[in-house]
Amino acid sequence: MTSPGPPDVLALDFDGVLCEGTREYFETSRRTCARVWPDRPRADDALLAGFRALRPVIETGWEMPVLLDALVRGVPRDALLGAWPAERDALLERDPRGRPRVIALLKTTLDDVRRAWIAADGDDWVSRHALYCPRDVVRRVVGAPARTIIVTTKEGEFARRILEHWSIAVDGIEGKEAGSHKCDNLRQLRSAFQAAAGRAATLWFVEDRLETLSCVRSHRDLDDVRLFLAAWGYNTPAAREAARRAQGIDLLTLDAFAGPFAGWGAGG
Repeated sequence: MTSPGPPDVLALDFDGVLCEGTREYFETSRRTCARVWPDRPRADDALLAGFRALRPVIETGWEMPVLLDALVRGVPRDALLGAWPAERDALLERDPRGRPRVIALLKTTLDDVRRAWIAADGDDWVSRHALYCPRDVVRRVVGAPARTIIVTTKEGEFARRILEHWSIAVDGIEGKEAGSHKCDNLRQLRSAFQAAAGRAATLWFVEDRLETLSCVRSHRDLDDVRLFLAAWGYNTPAAREAARRAQGIDLLTLDAFAGPFAGWGAGG
């Protein structure tokens, strides 16, 4: 399936699509662990490689300190990769404060740690993030559609700060604070364009989590949204192979992303 030009609306996930932020996740998680579990050993820099390799198992931000704590405790990588939800829950159940309270504490502490880090040394914080491809390429891609919107589970203020540092302009950021599922974000983007333009929108969505794309594909009213799995993002070889076989999901390589829109999903 090819198209001669850009879509009307391009929706992009942020982490794992535009931004590679593993170094920031690692340090934020390390500082969060120190606050939530102050009596436990501090994570050594040597754990960064394992943390990066296991990043695809993470579904939501509060899990990152739990993953790092698991690595500090010596839980084998294969166990974490193969059965992360069970390993995560087992670790949380050991905390006498109870799972709901610990999760709530992790959520608030993560954001507090980021804000404190930014306030103390914003340049250091932003330096821990990297683009997957050159800035001029990203600017061309996001500037071609009528509207390009970031749809992310990250706090919008953090994504906005990083994009401003890179001097990359988009038409909007739908962040965690909106409290919407990405399926609802896509519905709203499509409706807003149609209301403004007086016609149906062509809407494309690039995401690095196959589970999210599969959820979108399961909603019949979103059948017209073209979906792409970012092969360079936080996903596994198994997920990429599943995307190759999936109906209605295109595997998008970084080279294709940086090239003409007509070539998106043409291979992979």
